[in-house]
Amino acid sequence: MTAIFQPEGQTFRATEHAGGPWSPDMLQGSATTALMTREVERLAVTSGFAVRRLTFDLWRPAGLRSFELATDLLRDGRKAKTLQVRLLDGETEIGRCTALLTAHGDESPRDPFAKSAAPDAMPEAGTPPPAFAQKWSRYFQHVSVRLIEGALEKPGPAAAWMRLDVPLVAGEPNTPLLQAVQAADFSSGVAQIVDMREWTFINPEISLYFFRPPEGEWILIRSRTCVGAGGAGLTTATLSDRSGPFAEVMQAMSFERRAVQAQAS
Repeated sequence: MTAIFQPEGQTFRATEHAGGPWSPDMLQGSATTALMTREVERLAVTSGFAVRRLTFDLWRPAGLRSFELATDLLRDGRKAKTLQVRLLDGETEIGRCTALLTAHGDESPRDPFAKSAAPDAMPEAGTPPPAFAQKWSRYFQHVSVRLIEGALEKPGPAAAWMRLDVPLVAGEPNTPLLQAVQAADFSSGVAQIVDMREWTFINPEISLYFFRPPEGEWILIRSRTCVGAGGAGLTTATLSDRSGPFAEVMQAMSFERRAVQAQAS
């Protein structure tokens, strides 16, 4: 069965379908963040708390190997809990997720200043990207994409529905939260603003803030990127499902100009 990870006892072995854009032998960022989220979600369900914030620090590139997850409860309160999930390749820590969980309230206030926005087009009304764009990575080939604004292959803001079509972990359904997190990692790619033949860009971290739980399989990313000084940038995105927005995303970006190739004489 095609899946991103195969469970092997207490570890998870990355399959060839987990390969990312920089090398087919290195994990896609979506795979690492979603695998850590799986553990956060399990603990959230057990505690009866809601996932409110997920912050991922991606410290090292990860190969297609077996990984362990180590979990620590940093704060255990009546109204808020803070968890830490570490992704381990043997003794090496690949990345870390810090998660904020909060207790469910009885009701929410009405916002009298909220402006009603026009509803987004549904994924059925979108168009798939060009075939070559879908081949950015082995992982991305298993993600359905439907664009409703902009284009993946051209610089500029865009809006795209995404859905991971294979199980993250073999034998398990992809929950709406997993779909949201794996889609969020593509925010900087959806809103890329440079010619990638001239520039590279990375996001060594990503944070998601949820104001309600996501629903369903399809996740809409509406993202934009701002550039600052010294190669720094910031990508922000709104995540929506068929019922509307449910989370905001922030990614710290680092830009670097590609080395100019010497002309053949």
